[in-house]
Amino acid sequence: MLVLLDNCLPVKLREHFREHTVETAVYRGWAALENGALIAAAVDAGFDAVVSIDQGHDFARAVAGRPIVAILLPGLQGSRLDDVLPFVDRIEQALGSAQPGAIVRL
Repeated sequence: MLVLLDNCLPVKLREHFREHTVETAVYRGWAALENGALIAAAVDAGFDAVVSIDQGHDFARAVAGRPIVAILLPGLQGSRLDDVLPFVDRIEQALGSAQPGAIVRL
């Protein structure tokens, strides 16, 4: 599965996924894109999922009806690598079972 990490997540997080190919919005040159524009770019580029700490309904609306999975981490206290690493296994499990158009909040 091709997974995009939103620009609010640490770039080094991509190195900790074992089961999926992970790229970052920053690497793609999409650091300035938000919500709908980011989801549209990800879909156009063939991504299967996007991971974000976004908590807003705008992000959820952008995913609705699109062939992409959104994994949201709304309860994080921060976006440093140490804050996010404990979620990697849960993210990978969610990616393995979620259907396109799904929004999974961990």
